[in-house]
Amino acid sequence: MDNTILLSIHAQQNINSKAENILGDYILNNAQIVPQLSVSELANKSGVSQATVVRFAKNLGLNGFKELKVELARGTSSSITSLSSEISATDTLDELKQKMSLRVQHSIDVTNKGLKTELVDKTVDELQNHDVIQAYGLGASGLVARDFTQKFSRIGKTVINTDDTHQFAVNLLTQTSSQILILFSDSGESKETVKIGNLAVKNNVPIVGVTSNKESSLAKISDILLPTSDSMPRDQIRSAATTSLMSQLYAVDLIYYCYLQRDYDTNVRKLKESHELVDEIFHKGSKK
Repeated sequence: MDNTILLSIHAQQNINSKAENILGDYILNNAQIVPQLSVSELANKSGVSQATVVRFAKNLGLNGFKELKVELARGTSSSITSLSSEISATDTLDELKQKMSLRVQHSIDVTNKGLKTELVDKTVDELQNHDVIQAYGLGASGLVARDFTQKFSRIGKTVINTDDTHQFAVNLLTQTSSQILILFSDSGESKETVKIGNLAVKNNVPIVGVTSNKESSLAKISDILLPTSDSMPRDQIRSAATTSLMSQLYAVDLIYYCYLQRDYDTNVRKLKESHELVDEIFHKGSKK
C-alpha cells in the first residue's frame, strides 16, 4: 500500500466546508466503491453538488475528480480506513507499525507537494546572502532548530540557536551582521515563536517560516513560507508530535542538500574538514 489519499481526506475534515465534510465522510466510509462512480453518481449518493466534488478534489491538490478516483483505486484496501484512524489501546504491534508507516509516508508526501522548487530555491538564496542565520523553535520544533544549526554549522555557516527566548531576542536585536531568521512551529501559533517573529518584523529581519498551518500567525509574518504536514487533525492525539517532527526534519534536509549543491566541492570539503577536526579532538586520543 503506497498511497495515502484517505489520510489527506481525513486530515482535511476539520477545515473543509460543511458540504465538503459530508462528501469526505462519504468517501472515507465508501472508499472502495468511489472509483467506480461518475462525478454525478458520487454527488447524488453523498448528497452534495457536482461542483463540490470537483472543488473537494482540487483542495486535496489534485487536478480533478478523475485523479481522485485514480488515487483511491491505487491506495484503497479493505484495511486502509482503519489504518488512517488514530491509535487505539487494542492495536497490535504490527498495526501500530502500519499506522505509523502510513502517517510518515503521508507526511512526507504532503510536505513534498508543498515545498515547491521556487520556495526552496528562494530559501537557499536568502541563506546564502546573509552572514548569520538565527534558528528558533520550541519543544519538538526546537529539536528541528538544533538539527538545522548543527547541519549548517558543519559547512561553516554562522548559525545562532538557543532555547532561551530572552537570550534569543537579545541575539536578534544586537546582531550587527546581515541576518535571516528561520522559525519552526508546527501549529504556527507558539506564543514565544510568534513574538520572536514580530520582533524580527519590527527590525526588518527577513523570516523563513516552517509550519503546517498556512493560516497561522507565523505564516502571515513570514517572508518565505515553507509548508509541512503533520498528517493529523489538530484536535486529536499527537504523541511527541511524531509525524510533524519528521516532516520538519525532512524539510530541513531538503534545504540543506539544495544548499550543498550550490557550491558542492567547497561544501563537501568543509564537511570533511569539520568531521576530521572533531575526530582529532575527541576520538584520536582515546583510540588504542
